[in-house]
Amino acid sequence: MRKLLPLLLLFTFSSSYGEDLKGFVLSESTELLMCFSGKRECSSLLNIPWDEPYFQFWRSYYENKWNRLKLFSQVDNFKVYYPIVKRILREEGLPEDLALLAVIESNGKPWAVSKAGAAGLWQLMPGTARRLGLKVSWFIDERFDVEKSTRAAAKYLKELYEEFGRWDLAIAAYNAGPGRIKERLKKLGADEFWDLTKLPDETLNYVPKFYAVLSLIHEKGFLNRPTKERLIKIKVASRTSLYRISRKLGVPFRELYRFNRQFKRKVVPSGYYVYVPERKVGNFAVLKYYKDKKIFLYSPRRSERITKIARTFGVSPSLIRKLNGLRRNVVYRGEAIIIVKAEKGEINSNG
Repeated sequence: MRKLLPLLLLFTFSSSYGEDLKGFVLSESTELLMCFSGKRECSSLLNIPWDEPYFQFWRSYYENKWNRLKLFSQVDNFKVYYPIVKRILREEGLPEDLALLAVIESNGKPWAVSKAGAAGLWQLMPGTARRLGLKVSWFIDERFDVEKSTRAAAKYLKELYEEFGRWDLAIAAYNAGPGRIKERLKKLGADEFWDLTKLPDETLNYVPKFYAVLSLIHEKGFLNRPTKERLIKIKVASRTSLYRISRKLGVPFRELYRFNRQFKRKVVPSGYYVYVPERKVGNFAVLKYYKDKKIFLYSPRRSERITKIARTFGVSPSLIRKLNGLRRNVVYRGEAIIIVKAEKGEINSNG
């Protein structure tokens, strides 16, 4: 009965679709290898299953004006993170279309937490996150870090594709777990998601919902439209509180914390990055330099001379004074300062 539900519900909608595509996923290993090697663009590896009833039901669902507006609102929230997610998926040799899984998982919100304990943009459970190399503790939870969690999710999706050889099954396994998908495949003698039964309702809807969202967003070109929000990435060169960073950058604390929930105690360890909404920055020096320079925030553990700090970072003392409006030659303990330098080279952040 559950398998027939989308067919029955389709009679309540009136919509037409283009001609059926051949198949719905290019799962041949040669395609993936070409993608990994950079010989083929990865963004077009996911084909839409137009002829599948579950897909047609969800596509019809989003033909409703209010459902569509709700989806577009979620995607609009996600657009600020999309450039980061898209870049990482490309670097990992995965289809860029997989970025929209984050909308299905968390409505595009990196701070989302489920009742089951999954968290972040990709809704990773603590055990899975740790296995994939993320830190999850009372002090820091990297599931909320957009860049690191996306890298971990890409690694997991790649593992699942290598195990199942098809993207529909890999996506289903991301939701339900690979063990459950393998058990159903073996019991039913099936080789694709659309033949599976007796899966949780969430999983039965998860895959077709993803493809429906993907088809609609592609059709409307929604992710190609400009966004008002853009994130600046700033490296914190010494342990500093988010409150201090907020004051120094002129960013409202609530806005800064919204993009940096990974710091559970609101303290940023040395060597970590913070994500800052560009249009909320009140310190114009940051906006002036961030496009072609690395920006650091530094707070000395004890009072230090500006000349010493300048040598550590490889910049001029006069630039430090200018950026921070300082006339004296000393930066006091706990005082945060902004430092900018050329993209090349790293600095010793243990000072």
